[in-house]
Amino acid sequence: MSDERIEPLAKKEYDLIGRALLELVSQFPDLPEDVPIRYQLLDSTECLGIISMPGAKYLRWYLDGGFAAQVSFRVAYKSFPTTNNQRINSQALVDDIMAWLENTDELPALTGGRTITKITASNSLPYLDETGEDKSIMFVADAVMEYKMKGVFG
Repeated sequence: MSDERIEPLAKKEYDLIGRALLELVSQFPDLPEDVPIRYQLLDSTECLGIISMPGAKYLRWYLDGGFAAQVSFRVAYKSFPTTNNQRINSQALVDDIMAWLENTDELPALTGGRTITKITASNSLPYLDETGEDKSIMFVADAVMEYKMKGVFG
């Protein structure tokens, strides 16, 4: 039995899931070794950013203290390609990460009895860096991760 209240994720839970998302994406098997991963940041260098989006929420509370929740996030890859092939490869990296994330069979368990139940990713969307001065390009894809936490009877 469950309670269908939908409410925003608590700060502590949001922080825990942010750390889990960073760890999760860092386990992508084909991640380039020389590309740093940043949380909530894309700096002036080539990097991969994991950005949690507003609207994280509990979807359902269970009588045993467990819950179901969802978090929206974005994977952004900032690079400095000079050829068409480099741009294609940059976009492919984001697409490949999202395809891997959607395959929950390969994803690790989260901490504290939390389990990913589903990740739904969008297609990546290319756009130019707004400063325009550094000649960077970003490829971005959004996703929603649904997960649950076991309760005391779990």
